[in-house]
Amino acid sequence: MLATYLNRTIPSYYKTMYLDGFEPWQILEAKRQEMRSKFFDEETDYEVHFTSEIKVK
Repeated sequence: MLATYLNRTIPSYYKTMYLDGFEPWQILEAKRQEMRSKFFDEETDYEVHFTSEIKVK
């Protein structure tokens, strides 16, 4: 919640953010937000299957 408040002025990521005077941490946070939105917007369901085997000698 605090992070959202502090990052409210950071725009969406674009390649030339450093030329506009954004700090490295702001550019990184913008990229993280972009990656999070892409991940959570996907409609793909992931399935994980585990198989274990125990052998006694």
